[in-house]
Amino acid sequence: MTAPAEARDFRAALIAEISAPIVAFLVEQGVSEPPALGAPTVEGPDLAMPCHRFAKALRKAPQQIALAIGEIAAAHPLVAKAEAANGFLNLSFSWPAVAARVVAFAEADPAALGHSDLLAGQKVVIEYSSPNTNKPQHLGHCRNNLLGQTIANLLARAGASVTRLNLVNDRGIHICKSMLAYQRAGGGQTPETAGLKGDHLVGKFYVEFDRQFSAEYKAAFPNGDGPEKDAWFNGDSPLGQQTRALLRAWEAGDPEVVALWRLMNGWCEQGFAQTYARMGVGFDRIERESEIYQLGKKIVEDGLNDGVFYKLPDGAVAFDQTKIGLEGKKVVLRGDGTSLYITQDLGTAAMRHDKDQFDRAIYVVGNEQDHYFKVLFGVLGELRPALRGRLTHRSYGMVELPDGRMKSREGTVVDADDLMSDLHALVAETSAERWAGLEGAEASRRAEAIGLAGLKFFLLKFNPERTFIFDKHNSIAIEGETGPYCQYAHARATSLLAKAGAPTAAPDWAALDNAPGRGLMTALMSFPGAVQRGALQLDPSHLTGALYDVAKAFSSFYNSADGRVIGAEAGALAARVGLVRATRKVLAEGLGLLGITALDEM
Repeated sequence: MTAPAEARDFRAALIAEISAPIVAFLVEQGVSEPPALGAPTVEGPDLAMPCHRFAKALRKAPQQIALAIGEIAAAHPLVAKAEAANGFLNLSFSWPAVAARVVAFAEADPAALGHSDLLAGQKVVIEYSSPNTNKPQHLGHCRNNLLGQTIANLLARAGASVTRLNLVNDRGIHICKSMLAYQRAGGGQTPETAGLKGDHLVGKFYVEFDRQFSAEYKAAFPNGDGPEKDAWFNGDSPLGQQTRALLRAWEAGDPEVVALWRLMNGWCEQGFAQTYARMGVGFDRIERESEIYQLGKKIVEDGLNDGVFYKLPDGAVAFDQTKIGLEGKKVVLRGDGTSLYITQDLGTAAMRHDKDQFDRAIYVVGNEQDHYFKVLFGVLGELRPALRGRLTHRSYGMVELPDGRMKSREGTVVDADDLMSDLHALVAETSAERWAGLEGAEASRRAEAIGLAGLKFFLLKFNPERTFIFDKHNSIAIEGETGPYCQYAHARATSLLAKAGAPTAAPDWAALDNAPGRGLMTALMSFPGAVQRGALQLDPSHLTGALYDVAKAFSSFYNSADGRVIGAEAGALAARVGLVRATRKVLAEGLGLLGITALDEM
């Protein structure tokens, strides 16, 4: 792989190059820290610089200053025109000169594809997915999986050394609910006898537990005058008591309980592996709560001895949240000695820091846990001051359905496997006529690639913090801000290049000096900066936006007479083929960062 280039945005680099002699002149004249050229305030020019702020230092009128520095700017080979207007310097690019640079940049410089050294030398661990082994993954998990995977890709593109982690939540009261329901109603079923993926079978019993619990609650309080369901579960509920007893037996190592737990968790993880493989999501290391949760107990014990924690009357161990600017207390270990989520999270963070020596740890978790992570990071900072400032919660909003939020325990979720299959089927149905001559395997391959492109792009195109409604029909549309639209642009570029062949004439870069050509070059120049912003802000929507801009600008280009490739004069053909080749490369790279297949034919 080519070594990463230095961190830069190509458009910004061009602007800095043009600005350099202007800035040098102003400094010589006594202006301290003059700004670079920026965006114009009027239509027409490509760059502008207001000169009013220099009037006092130079003792000249702004218009005179603009005229003077305009002469300097006009001498630059990348500048076609420099004009002074009302104290502003307005510049227009020499687009033929820019075109030669843009095409060469895209073809030869990895920085054109977003490679940089912004985060070089940094060790980053990122935890995402982290499913519970009591149910299959659903649409919400899809957003988590894809956010984590793409953020990891962006961080690596910025030069960081990234370790992708999946902490499987394979123990706890929620796991015992599925186990208890299986004991009561499983009848010895297996994934094979039930004809279900393993995680789907286990999830069936998680829903069954909720059905049994709701029936129990209704029987106990037929008039609806009972306590909150959670209070009933944690109190006098017979099912709640049996579930807690199962958890205690598991933690005590009861052979029969542990055997059932291993069996059902094995089914679930096998199902997860199939889902991840289909979705194109992977990890460098899979951790399991059951293997590391005891680490947290030792951390809590040490913290209790050091005065970070204190004991409650019932024997539970707690943290005084006023130490970190919050109110109240946080229990970090139950009075009966069993662990909580925070128990194992404390131990896991310490273990990872010892093992990975990370500079930064990122947790991709939904925004319902915002407060929890403030507490967790605060407690960790008290236990291990070296972790302060190294922990980040990449919070994200929920994905909702047109009829509201999903509820796993009630079975009202959009299952990830079913969703991928539904999108595949929808694409196949809408493309059947166009693909009539294709072999079945090839049609299926394309349908899968387009369906997954729709899913991934839709879930990543929103700022992570935003909650939105998922529209599966819109996600696979071939028009608009979608993954399939970007795939189509790549396929169209591939087709044009195949038909054009290899030009033999020297490129006439002036053939790209028109509105669609300039628009496409601007989009290509902006792409690297978007990749870098996505890495720094942990926000893939910068990437999806930039990729869509390239695809949209390319569509405008090839649909215009000024962008005609086939049949163009030799010099124009060579220039346009160069630009199409650069565009195809950037589209393929952007799609790849999103985990989307760049199809050559649609």
